[in-house]
Amino acid sequence: MRIAFYAPMKSPTHPTPSGDRAFARLLMRALRKSGHEVILASRFRSYDGVGSLDRQRQLLRRGKQALENAYRRLENQPPDLWFTYHLYHKAPDFIGPILSKRFGIPYVIADASHAPKQRKGKWASGYQAAEAAIKTADRLLCFDPLDAACLKEVRPTGVSIEPLLPFTAQRKPSQFEQGMARRDLAASLNLPTDMPWLITVAMMRDDAKSRSYEMLATVMKKLKNKEWALLIAGDGENRTQVEAQFGADLTVRFLGTLNGKSLSRLYAAGDIFVWPSLNEGCGMALLEAAASGLPVLSGARPGPEQFIIEGETGYLCQEGNVDALHKKLSFLLANPDHCKTLGNNGARLVSVNHSLDKASRRLNETLQPLCMENAA
Repeated sequence: MRIAFYAPMKSPTHPTPSGDRAFARLLMRALRKSGHEVILASRFRSYDGVGSLDRQRQLLRRGKQALENAYRRLENQPPDLWFTYHLYHKAPDFIGPILSKRFGIPYVIADASHAPKQRKGKWASGYQAAEAAIKTADRLLCFDPLDAACLKEVRPTGVSIEPLLPFTAQRKPSQFEQGMARRDLAASLNLPTDMPWLITVAMMRDDAKSRSYEMLATVMKKLKNKEWALLIAGDGENRTQVEAQFGADLTVRFLGTLNGKSLSRLYAAGDIFVWPSLNEGCGMALLEAAASGLPVLSGARPGPEQFIIEGETGYLCQEGNVDALHKKLSFLLANPDHCKTLGNNGARLVSVNHSLDKASRRLNETLQPLCMENAA
């Protein structure tokens, strides 16, 4: 199939790294792995993070122009299917529903979110556009069980909501790779190798991410008399605030944005991955950490619950409960052998249930019949 791919929240070619961009790239990779031709239909970003009516009107105008630009690029060789990733009230799809109708092809949305409380809020126009797009979809794919429940209210009659497990191409490093990564980082960061290294990977945005960092800093201050180092990969407009929350008395290293091999080396060098996961979805960094063989400690959310099995691959604490996170992290720091068992179990689970190969097959099984039905 020839598939037109579009990510209104953040294009896979966007210059700023994030979990959204990483997963958009993974989806394109998974679709191509099944032998499909995947074309990036548009780089237009419809995201409004502040709830500005003026900005939303401007985005609507720009969206109409992006639609026509995409049509001109695709009209000589139309796609067989349109695939939109991550659509919601802050980032509606102004392009896919209209071009799918023009070309007479199926319209598929992955990771759509429907929030009725936004019907009359600051993003009311974006809510209406997102809802309208969802109502035209021929198939809805969900990574987060919470989204599936809300989508049932607005899905078209007869359109299925297909669960799709989050996936990653990350793999467990060899012992040699782990040792090399740890020695290299120890030298560059001036850290001893004989203490536990905790890993956190998250952007520093002024939203739930900042609240998670604040909670993490509170927990780490409770552990200041224990030996550990916290290595944080991430950057953003709130970095100064985040660094100040941890203070100068803790052994924390801020590494900035890491991608690709540099991020894989960080996972390989670590002992425990920890993140409060306040209001998080699937949590790509958590999944990558588990795939890399790290035990994962997270706040309990439906996304992470799909691969963090209590006491087997990691631990889940009540979301927002500082004492629970502190207690579990203290336990993990005191039990390094148990951490290794958790990490090995997690890497095996991810390789079986959350691999790129499995996701590619699942996507193909879901999308191929749509095109066959449309052709008939």
